[in-house]
Amino acid sequence: MDDMLKDNSITEEELSQCDGQDNHPTYVAYNGKVYDVSASRLWADGVHQSRHSAGKDLTPDFVNAPHDETVLQRVTMVGQLVKTPKKELNPLLDLYLKLHPHPIVVPFPIALILVTAGFLVSYLVSDIEALVNSAFYVFITAVVISPITILTGISSWWFNYQHKLTRIFIGKASLSVVLFVIAVATAILWGINRNALIAGEAIGWVYFALVLFMSVLVVSLGKLGGELIFPSRGRGGIKG
Repeated sequence: MDDMLKDNSITEEELSQCDGQDNHPTYVAYNGKVYDVSASRLWADGVHQSRHSAGKDLTPDFVNAPHDETVLQRVTMVGQLVKTPKKELNPLLDLYLKLHPHPIVVPFPIALILVTAGFLVSYLVSDIEALVNSAFYVFITAVVISPITILTGISSWWFNYQHKLTRIFIGKASLSVVLFVIAVATAILWGINRNALIAGEAIGWVYFALVLFMSVLVVSLGKLGGELIFPSRGRGGIKG
């Protein structure tokens, strides 16, 4: 990476490589300048205040920061940031992305699967058979919404996160596929014998166990999604 500093200019792609991971240096950009914060304990593992990641242009983040740009006088400026020209998007696609569809739809299947589990557990406690029917319809709704959630997630990953296969995205993709396959199988299984749990049949306990397992999966997916917004590694800020 020393070659990138020969002309004192650093591209956004080169900056993204300096994320403080895997022995890479820890760089951040502000107002067209790139700074090396590798020596700062407050940028340990390339993350500051559990939400700001290195390897990025943090100019917009300074608006809400509890400090101003004078803190950058404590670290070394290593180059000038060269912005990559942005490709013009189709107006309809641009509007779609500005609506942030994935964050809008993703809570629904997560909540509905957890509600399904809650209804089934409540049935076992209260013996109210209507709860099983309610659980079934809530679950079917979750299954129907899931493909929309997956597709919006893929588009968000592709356009908003430059389709990079990071640990979090690999985890989200893997869990999503497993969850969807199990959800469809459970819907079929449950639909064949709607009253199996009420009748105490073995198949009823199978779909009950699958719903509980899916509840664990959606919670795990929610946690990974949260890490995209609030990275859990590292502490602190730009300070020596």
